[in-house]
Amino acid sequence: MGTAQGIESLEVRLVEWVKQNRRAAIIVGVVIALVAGGAWFWWTARERRETFAERALASARSSAEAGNLPLASSDLARLISTYSGTRAAQEATLLLSQVRLLQNQAALAVGDLRKFVSSGPRSEFRGPANGLLGAALEEASQPGEAAKAYEAAAAATPYRGVKAQYLVDAARTYATAGDTAKAARIYEELVRDFKDQSSAVEAKVRLSEIRPAALRQS
Repeated sequence: MGTAQGIESLEVRLVEWVKQNRRAAIIVGVVIALVAGGAWFWWTARERRETFAERALASARSSAEAGNLPLASSDLARLISTYSGTRAAQEATLLLSQVRLLQNQAALAVGDLRKFVSSGPRSEFRGPANGLLGAALEEASQPGEAAKAYEAAAAATPYRGVKAQYLVDAARTYATAGDTAKAARIYEELVRDFKDQSSAVEAKVRLSEIRPAALRQS
């Protein structure tokens, strides 16, 4: 009962205030309407932008799948610039790096991917971005840096099968770089913690091949 009376009393006071402060009440009403309208416009504009970006991505992907890599590269670069911040633009960054690798432009791919990784992309793209960076660094004959990128990719992905493959790639490139001790530690991790993955079988084979060298480095 007390609550109902309190609400009624509040309503009465509000009505009295509006009567006595019509100009202020009108201003408050207009401000509320503008804020609501602005929020609605921002949301719809963002949704339209995402939609346009997705369409542009689909078109660029079609060009890449058709083998027209120069056109795909141009369209993807334009998409990334025009629709920066959208999900499609982040996905386009990864696709553009793949296209660059197919065009033997590893140095460009490395630069783009380093910038993308440091920008703090969406979590769903962190693993693939680091994995692609590892591949690009391998192409650029930087196996030590590639191994670090593959390790970062493994740390960023929640999927065990993909994580195990990235770790295999990290160990392989550490071995290529001459750091067989690090390679052996990763292979041992795979054998110990990823027994349910096919990568563990490969790790056992590789570990037996490099263990003598790894023991000498330890």
